[in-house]
Amino acid sequence: MKTRLPTFLVGLCCGVLLIIVSEIVFMRYAPFLLIVDEPVDEPIKIAVILGGGGGSRLYKGLSLYAAGLVQHLVLVDKQKNAWDAMLHRLCPDCAAQGKITILEGSQNTFTDAELVEAYCRTHKIKDILVVTDPYHTRRADLIFTAQLAQRGVHRVNVRVISSGDFGSRLTPAEQWWQDDDTLSTVWTEMNKVLIILLRRYGLCTE
Repeated sequence: MKTRLPTFLVGLCCGVLLIIVSEIVFMRYAPFLLIVDEPVDEPIKIAVILGGGGGSRLYKGLSLYAAGLVQHLVLVDKQKNAWDAMLHRLCPDCAAQGKITILEGSQNTFTDAELVEAYCRTHKIKDILVVTDPYHTRRADLIFTAQLAQRGVHRVNVRVISSGDFGSRLTPAEQWWQDDDTLSTVWTEMNKVLIILLRRYGLCTE
């Protein structure tokens, strides 16, 4: 027993140290796990621009449209007039030129996906590109994929791209944990992503 105790303590300390190091490494690189930014190398029928942000999501969508990589923009928000200021600033002639469709009734990312699913079903669209801000891309990818990409005959191929705009938040490559707003955003998004994954595999019902 006397010779076993030190070995046990060494093993315990090594285990605790490994857990601590693993947590530090995970937290350091957690923001990278939140970002999905798929390449767009061929034209896609529509780009879905999620509401919110300071206009960077719409700007990204317009850039893709100008490059011929998307044929139409679908904007989603609580009300149609939520886009008025951004459209007036970035593309005042978008509506007249038939570039956009605005879907209203958004409450959260889940309802966004439901609204887009109905639009895709009505217009027989099979491929979409979802545009949102970097730290929101992973959650958007999980939600839209679950809602649209697993629907049998109405299955839609979903790709997600980042607007590239972190706003006032720090990027994953910076010391993001020292900024309260970034830390709060990363922590909140990681928890939401975890809950979505637990629900998907039946490990969480609420």
